[in-house]
Amino acid sequence: MQLGRKVDPAIINALGNGSAKDFRPYLNYHFESGGKRMRAAMVILSCGAAGGRPERAIKPAAVVEMIHNYSLVMDDLIDRGEVRRGRPTVRASFGDSVALLIAMFYREVLDDLIQECTQQGRVRPIAVRAMKEIIDGERLDLLFEQAGREDPYLNKNRITNPSFNLYLDMIGKKTAALFRAAGEIGAVSASANQHVVDGLGMFGWKAGLAFQIMDDVLDLCADQTGKQQAKDVVEHKLGNAAILVALRFMSPRKQAELKHILRSQTVTQAMVARAKSLVNETPAESDCKDIAVKYLEDAKKHLGVLKESSFKRELSNLADEIVTRSY
Repeated sequence: MQLGRKVDPAIINALGNGSAKDFRPYLNYHFESGGKRMRAAMVILSCGAAGGRPERAIKPAAVVEMIHNYSLVMDDLIDRGEVRRGRPTVRASFGDSVALLIAMFYREVLDDLIQECTQQGRVRPIAVRAMKEIIDGERLDLLFEQAGREDPYLNKNRITNPSFNLYLDMIGKKTAALFRAAGEIGAVSASANQHVVDGLGMFGWKAGLAFQIMDDVLDLCADQTGKQQAKDVVEHKLGNAAILVALRFMSPRKQAELKHILRSQTVTQAMVARAKSLVNETPAESDCKDIAVKYLEDAKKHLGVLKESSFKRELSNLADEIVTRSY
């Protein structure tokens, strides 16, 4: 989004502060490879909708965008991801060791950006809480994996028969927590009262749940997303909304077949194709979209704490893009 890209100069400038000159292209690579900047846009629009000047939200929006991209680099390291935003991931391009250094640098730049926020005393605890939740969401996401790792903690605590509510808890932490932080940080950048901060936070929270459910649908049901296709199947993940909903409609034989694919140590392309076929034989795609739309409708109700404005309308439009997007 063009609005979200207003954070790019602040981020690139921050990455250049204290970094070796020959390392900067490596630090910049992930940000220059694209991305929707949806969370950054939410911060800026939330600030405007809460009565603040949008330019005051640029640094806070950069904080949220940096948290997001830091988590993506770490996620690709953990999941051994190869493709993101239609390009090789940081780890695929530069190796795991350099990718880890890049992520570590991002984490420190986060603190630099928070220091530059006019409401840093309110921004910092929101950002820290979001990062802790993202980490715990990643932990749960790993526990939803059915094979592929030998870590003692994961083997001991693996989740083999998750409820949809447990899935929602996982994505609430891994994904929706940062959308909630985006709404809250935008509001505090406008020096809004706690009622407005909480309202925009809940708007972001429910919009974030809708976002991740649609992301799961796109992973299994879309043709092109800019990411590795059926990545969750390749990574043995049962924590995908489309898979969990599809299982409800399958016969015991097909349930066992799909779970067997996810529990295989090596998932071949033929197995990926079969898993997608099994999911797409069910109404999972339409049912998941219905769930996402419901969360989106609930999210918009929380915009009632705001006065009417173009920023409020744009926030509502941004939420709509979450469900209608194709990547």
